[in-house]
Amino acid sequence: MSRLYLFFTLLFQFCFLYGQQPLDYDKILKIENLKFNNNEIRVYKKYSTSTGLELFRFYQDENNHWKAEFYQTYSRGNQKEFKVNIRKSKLNSLKNLELLWMQILDTDVMYLPKMDKIQYKLNKKNKDYQIEDGEILSSISRTYMVDGVDYYTLIKNKTHQNEFEYENPESYLQKYPNVDELISFQELLNLIRTEFKIFTNK
Repeated sequence: MSRLYLFFTLLFQFCFLYGQQPLDYDKILKIENLKFNNNEIRVYKKYSTSTGLELFRFYQDENNHWKAEFYQTYSRGNQKEFKVNIRKSKLNSLKNLELLWMQILDTDVMYLPKMDKIQYKLNKKNKDYQIEDGEILSSISRTYMVDGVDYYTLIKNKTHQNEFEYENPESYLQKYPNVDELISFQELLNLIRTEFKIFTNK
């Protein structure tokens, strides 16, 4: 019986890689002691080629009041010495915030899987088969976006919780426009941008 081998052609569109573990984000923003509420979403936006980090936080507090906040890092100094500062802002929306929470849930963000679970959808089957040493060889091409904007999302709706990180989701969506998970996440980003005027730089 012949075995099928999959060879991945890695097409790097960028060559500079910068990363930060999602678990470190709260420490950078100095919010590691903040309570995570029963109804809350946090969307972290990380720029791969800089120290820039942003956080959208939307939650229902202990008094059942809905609140939205935006955290952003900015640096001061020169190339030899600089300091990272944190700016916190309260966000407002003309829309009823409880209704907005329902719209967030309608993007299916509670069910979106981690990036590795959808990697197979980002493959291109070349359908180029060759026989070598009695074995059938098949090739798959995949484009890796390694320099852009990453998003880490953490959400809790009562007793249900979900978390995932998508690397360069908007760049991947442009190349793979039919991936349902990327479409749903784009709907979430569009909703946040429209209602709160943040995350405007892609």
